[in-house]
Amino acid sequence: MGQSQLRIPGMKNELAAAVKQVLEDYPNGYKNLMGEPGDSSIRSKVSIGDAENIQFVQHSASGRAVLSWQALLLTTDEHEVARKKFRAAYQQLQGLSVKMGPRTYKLRSKYDLPDLDQKFVALVFELEPANSYTEPVKVELQLNFQMPMDWMVGVIVYDRDRKDNEPGRVLRSF
Repeated sequence: MGQSQLRIPGMKNELAAAVKQVLEDYPNGYKNLMGEPGDSSIRSKVSIGDAENIQFVQHSASGRAVLSWQALLLTTDEHEVARKKFRAAYQQLQGLSVKMGPRTYKLRSKYDLPDLDQKFVALVFELEPANSYTEPVKVELQLNFQMPMDWMVGVIVYDRDRKDNEPGRVLRSF
């Protein structure tokens, strides 16, 4: 299985390194990672090999401005290629060790293998051990079908105010 992961371009632990960098700058409001502002997004200084688009997007939640970091890893018309990229991304993120403030946390999420009938799959990673500081911080891995025939794989790091099971922002801004 490790061999198949190496055949997927741009996934040589670059995703794990990028997400780690983003999470570790979360306490600073991502100030160290933001580049030039654009029309509706801010360029990210964090890069991932052949990712198609990486940016910070500002939106409002509960009346306050919130930033999310979004990385579009792949767009393809082949579901099997998207599933492999999704699985490889999950393997990089599961158990990732992140230092925030004085403590170290690990990303954890249950894996559900996406099938052809599912047009949208989102795995939400939580930081463990959970506490009031890390509770709102989520990392979401998405496999999303977009018309006419594209499968998209992406990752979003965001701050969630509410405690529910709804997925975060869908990668539609790309």
